[in-house]
Amino acid sequence: MRRLAAAAGLALALGCASQPDAAAPKPADVRTSELQTSMTELLERLDVMNERLARLEEASEGGSPAPATGARATSPAPVPSPSTARVISPEPAPAAASTPAVAASRALRGAELAEMYRAAIVHFGSNRVAEARAGFQRVFDADPSSDLADNALFWLGETYYASGDFANAISHYRRVSQQYGDQNKAPDAVFKLALAYAKTGDLALARQTLQEVITRYPYSTSAASAKAELERIKY
Repeated sequence: MRRLAAAAGLALALGCASQPDAAAPKPADVRTSELQTSMTELLERLDVMNERLARLEEASEGGSPAPATGARATSPAPVPSPSTARVISPEPAPAAASTPAVAASRALRGAELAEMYRAAIVHFGSNRVAEARAGFQRVFDADPSSDLADNALFWLGETYYASGDFANAISHYRRVSQQYGDQNKAPDAVFKLALAYAKTGDLALARQTLQEVITRYPYSTSAASAKAELERIKY
């Protein structure tokens, strides 16, 4: 729990440190905004994990309830004689349910993935693209079904986009769109997919993909960005 709180504090400090001075002009780098958004998502997920761990610890420490002290003693049931006793075959034991310890282990694993993801975000913000890429890949490979899988895959695409490798960026953005189309990073992935197409010179496909963002995710911030980008590359 202390490690989670420390991770959340460090992430919050990083987000605060990245804010520009009020008197200075605002940077035009889109990456700063994306990093801050990802940090906010990470902090929210860490809060959820903290709450889950607290509940699991309470459940594991509670144990079984003690028997009531005021219960009236009852006479033991008569033992049937061997001649009248009926042989009862034992029933198969029910499958063991997931114990609090197992659930706690899964929650801790999720917390470890969150820390790995945070470290990769920090590397990307420091322009250490190779280290960031390795970190995001580890997060995704560890559990492609985790809450952070779509984020990790999206940011893998971002590392390639930042390096000018638009073919690999397109491949990763597509995977987010196809495999995690209902997750939070899907609108961003489709929007960046359109930008990557534009970078390769395929403006027709870029416009088509921008329209897809608007159609699939009409109430997302990416849809608003897509509308503005459509006006920019209209001709």
